[in-house]
Amino acid sequence: MAGSTRQRNVRGQGALLRDEILAAAIRVVDSSASTNEVSLRSIAREAGISNMSVYAHFDSREDVLAAVAELSWDQVNRDIAEQVPSGKTRRERLLLGCRAYVAFAQRFPLRYVLMVKVDEITPSARQALEVVTRGLLAAGGMDPDSEPGPDAQRVAAALSVALHGVAMLHRTDTPHLWMSDFSTCEIIQTMVDAAILQLEQTAAAPRP
Repeated sequence: MAGSTRQRNVRGQGALLRDEILAAAIRVVDSSASTNEVSLRSIAREAGISNMSVYAHFDSREDVLAAVAELSWDQVNRDIAEQVPSGKTRRERLLLGCRAYVAFAQRFPLRYVLMVKVDEITPSARQALEVVTRGLLAAGGMDPDSEPGPDAQRVAAALSVALHGVAMLHRTDTPHLWMSDFSTCEIIQTMVDAAILQLEQTAAAPRP
């Protein structure tokens, strides 16, 4: 993987170079087996710039990887937005969104590891959780534009955690232990149906 020597951006186009660095970093990450293989040197080489040029936009390798993770969350949200409209029912739309999430982890396993390896939730990651929450509310017969209560937030968080588990266990085509007898779609469908049922039961339960 060798980047070509790039021409210098004209004055005032520093943001363009930053985008090129991130694009190069994504290519390096996607072609690597682990984060240990990703260095500022390899990113600079892929972008066709000097190592010092990277430091004009990022303080460290960790800063670059954090930016890659945030961009990847943005892509997940776009993938979900593209898939969801084809669903004929609210349940199908929620299923499609959940499948798009797991499918991203399967396509870009190392990027997904970076996305979830954070100390606090980022804006784009929070947006993904909100998408799941709104989709779950709609599938449960509630107003998706209403402010979700604690119970709905808890069920949505549980569904998100379950999706994360599937994403981590099933990032490759190799069957993994408990999932060896079932497809990823079957597992996701079961989790979604369980979450919808729990939300409906919670909404119907009498309040003390």
